[in-house]
Amino acid sequence: MKKTLEKLWNEYLSDECAAMETDEERMLATKAAEFHEKTNALLNKEQVKAVEKYVDALCDIEALFVKKAFVKGCEFAASFLLEVGNLEN
Repeated sequence: MKKTLEKLWNEYLSDECAAMETDEERMLATKAAEFHEKTNALLNKEQVKAVEKYVDALCDIEALFVKKAFVKGCEFAASFLLEVGNLEN
């Protein structure tokens, strides 16, 4: 089942979850872009590269945790539904 959930995540849901749909999401993205510009203005090229590698690593681990939470949530939902179905019989 994990392969199916990973395929679902990789081929469909990750794009859907990344779409900005709310004012709050757009505001946070704008705020992040502003901080990025201000930070880059304060740093030299070597420091900018180091900070960008750090941010990339944070984004990678967050993406991994989001995917893991999706898979775990689906597994929980499936087991919960099976358990509820067994209680009714």
